[in-house]
Amino acid sequence: MDRLSTADVSFGYDDTLVIKDLNITIPNKKITTIIGSNGCGKSTLLKAMTRILPYQTGGIFLDGKEISTEHTKALAKKMAILPQAPEGAHGLTVGELVSYGRFPYQSMLGHLSKKDHDVINWALEVTGTSRFKYKAADALSGGQRQRVWIAMALAQETDIIFLDEPTTYLDMAHQLEVLELLERLNKEEGRTIVMVLHDLNHAARFADHIIALKEGTIVRAGSPETIIHSDILKEVFQIDAVIGKDPLSNKPMCITYQLLKGGTQT
Repeated sequence: MDRLSTADVSFGYDDTLVIKDLNITIPNKKITTIIGSNGCGKSTLLKAMTRILPYQTGGIFLDGKEISTEHTKALAKKMAILPQAPEGAHGLTVGELVSYGRFPYQSMLGHLSKKDHDVINWALEVTGTSRFKYKAADALSGGQRQRVWIAMALAQETDIIFLDEPTTYLDMAHQLEVLELLERLNKEEGRTIVMVLHDLNHAARFADHIIALKEGTIVRAGSPETIIHSDILKEVFQIDAVIGKDPLSNKPMCITYQLLKGGTQT
């Protein structure tokens, strides 16, 4: 049973609608990746589905309830979001930063319980960041710091985790490190992962379900084999792509591409 969906939802900034009348369903306990050109509404969609950005019309539903009616702490126990280039770790140790994920469960006094400490230690362990617990978060490498932010999201104990471009600014090894961690969380913990990615081959390799956006509308949603296809990529990115098969994952792979003649990105 799918838990998260939208119904004719529209949202944007000020008087400008970025996405209009959108209907999507996020498969439960799967990895969903959202792809599309810059400015097509990928990050806006994530912000609306996590209630960071209010939507103007329609509805977004989680477990049959519209998220706009949910209490903030109750919603934070169901879904977590790691925004693009997160900030706010200055002066904090890794353990302190991860402890922020326990906010939805804390009383008015704000004290951490034994359960809170147990969950924090578990989140550090599963992300491979336990050895950094007492180290300044700012002192870590990009890949290490990204894993710490994921640990903070895990400390919320949510079934659904949203990530906005979690591999941005990371080198190839650290990109794989983060994506393989998310894959393990999905396979071993049953977490539903929803993320925005720019790298089409990463999207194809790690996702079960891909949503292709263009100018705030869905071009198509489906399996990697359905979406990583030359016709779809022409429409979404205005590129002429050669598609093959990844010998490691057996998933579709964009081997090379070129801009369509006369085509320009919007």
